Parts: sequence; structure tokens; C-alpha cells
Amino acid sequence: MPSAVVISTIQGTILSVFSNILAQCIKAYRSDTPLSLNPTPTLTFALYSILSTPPNYFWQELLESWFPSYTTPPSPPTSKSEGSIQQSLSTSNTIKKFLADQAISAPLNTLAFLAFMKGSALASRSHTSMSELLWEVVRDFPALHIASLKLWPAVGLLSFTLIPVERRVVFGSFVALGWNIYLGLAMS
Repeated sequence: MPSAVVISTIQGTILSVFSNILAQCIKAYRSDTPLSLNPTPTLTFALYSILSTPPNYFWQELLESWFPSYTTPPSPPTSKSEGSIQQSLSTSNTIKKFLADQAISAPLNTLAFLAFMKGSALASRSHTSMSELLWEVVRDFPALHIASLKLWPAVGLLSFTLIPVERRVVFGSFVALGWNIYLGLAMS
């Protein structure tokens, strides 16, 4: 049986491919042109998903180990409480996890996405340099990061409060279905 990270990677990749194909369909519809699927951006999104899902999965596990979502309150052992241990959502751990995720993972994921997508696009051109790639990433980072702040913090809060750790990346992949359509349209 494949591991949870492999399953999450496969699911995320399928959703990423689907979102890019949908973006191409929407673009053709909006421009009133016949649909001609371009496999290059679809494969680029798929490869990015394959490469980025495992680190994000392990990041979620690391956050959970640092700041567990649920804690068991200490209670004196009684005959009533022995059979039913109540766990409650740790508000302080959820806030810490959210802040760590937004301060560390959000900008790193945005930078990685831009570097990968811009690098893939530049690789197809002749006479490109690393400085050109860096310039494009630095130029585009603020706008994309600000756009991401309109969606991903809310997703993070929902994820940390309602979604089990082993399902968070898949939940994020479902949300990313819409986000990737937006990115596919914005980058085409």
C-alpha cells in the first residue's frame, strides 16, 4: 500500500493537471477560439505538484508535531473520566501553527512556484540567464504573494481547525483547483 505522502502527491497532481486543463478551456471560451490543449503548461503544473507536495506534506506533519491541534486536558483520574478522555482544540497551538505557516511556508511556496514556472518558461527560450530568472521572480513575487494572501490564510485556518493533519495537503489541493485555474489564466 502506498504511503500517505505518495497518495497525497498523486491526488494533488491529478487535481493540478485538471485545473490547468480547465484554465485552458476557460481561456479558449473567453477568447472565442477553438480549444487546443497545450500539454506544456499542464505537464509543468504536474511536475511542480509532484515536486512540491511531499515537502508540504512533511511541513504539515512538522507543524503538527511542534504545535498539536488537540490536547488532552489534565484531569484527576475518576471512574467517570477514565473511559472518556476529552480532547479540545488548542487555540494557542493553532495560532502558532497558523503564524509559522504564513511566515515561513507561504512566501517559500510562492517563491518556489514562481522560480519553477518562470524557470520552465525561460528554459524554452534561447539566451536566458539566471539573473533574468531571478529578476522575473523578484518582480512578480509581491503581486502573487499579495493575491495569495486573499485566499490561503483562510484556507490555513480552516485546515488547522477542521481538517486532520493527514488530509490537509489534499484539502489544500482541492482549494488549489480554483487557485491553479486563476494562475493558469494569469500566466498564459
